[in-house]
Amino acid sequence: MKFRSRLVVDLNQLGENHQLIKDLAPQAQTLFMVKADGYGHGMIPLVRFAFLELGIKEFGCASVFEALRIREELPDLDVDIYVFSDIQLELQENVGVYLEKRLIPVLSNVSEINYILTHPEFSHLPLCLKFNTGMNRLGLSLDDLEDIVDVLKKYGRKSVYHLMTHYANGSFPMVGNLRNEWQRARFYEVKDFLRTNGIMIERSSMANSGAIEQKMNVDETHVRPGLMMYGPSSLNDEYKMHSHWKGKVISKLETYIVRTFDVKKGTPIGYCSTPCPHDGVVAILALGYGDGFSTRYVGASLYHQGFKGTITGRVNMDMAQVLFPVEARSKIKAHEMFTIWGQTEGDLKQFSDETKTIPYEIFCSLLPRVPRVYEIGGI
Repeated sequence: MKFRSRLVVDLNQLGENHQLIKDLAPQAQTLFMVKADGYGHGMIPLVRFAFLELGIKEFGCASVFEALRIREELPDLDVDIYVFSDIQLELQENVGVYLEKRLIPVLSNVSEINYILTHPEFSHLPLCLKFNTGMNRLGLSLDDLEDIVDVLKKYGRKSVYHLMTHYANGSFPMVGNLRNEWQRARFYEVKDFLRTNGIMIERSSMANSGAIEQKMNVDETHVRPGLMMYGPSSLNDEYKMHSHWKGKVISKLETYIVRTFDVKKGTPIGYCSTPCPHDGVVAILALGYGDGFSTRYVGASLYHQGFKGTITGRVNMDMAQVLFPVEARSKIKAHEMFTIWGQTEGDLKQFSDETKTIPYEIFCSLLPRVPRVYEIGGI
């Protein structure tokens, strides 16, 4: 079968990235974040591979819908599935969903805790509590700690299945950044308060990708890698010296050249009649915003056969124009495969920098029209 465009995902590299995480956090279990369809790489194949080949047994989603996909498409896998944000506990029909499908809601509001504790059918549901230590997004307030302990005891709960928080500044240094240090201290306060008041903590996690690659909070029972499992570092460039991360991008975005033609400087191209800035050869790629290749990518550099081209003119729904120098005329040919990222080490990072976006967004923007193809071995 011929693919118009495709995202080739190297499952072997996913395994190598996970081993590098295990090297950084040898005592911690992995709660693998696979929300947004596995950061655009395809949640179901990744979960299957991670469970069967890597031994990962815990996965994080953003919504009930995502969690249900795992349960319904991989019914035989004995895994814990956490729902982190869109838990929808206020909907009565979800009572049965959480129980029947064995999903774990991440509770970030006192009303959610009360809802669970006051419904007898949830008496054995694992309690996962997420505290706001300074992210100021979702999370339980430290001001409610005493009330939380009281209500847990009132309903006979003696333990928290998983206690967690989330760093706001994970792309900054873990040591020396006041917000990160503040959050860490607050999380330890929460742990101490619960234990002092007789509440056992079965599992705990604080380290997202940025913390893991700095070897911070890897002594908790779990780490929660997201972006780093897919390859890129989470740290801002100016702080990369703090990183121990050696992972590689697990995917390669490929398309093909539909047509090529010569142009002179000033020749208008495509919608809005953008004039070419110099003489050259134009390659029309079979990739556009209908595939998730954004109009914001105009001006970014792409490479083919050793030549540097520039995305020129407006990106179309189904196509994009790349302008190469005159010298590339004999090398840029129609019907050849064309690699957007994954051709050389660091090309996704360069593309991300030039388009003023982040790898998360580039990955997640890819739409279903781009097939995901899975390989084991080098891509």
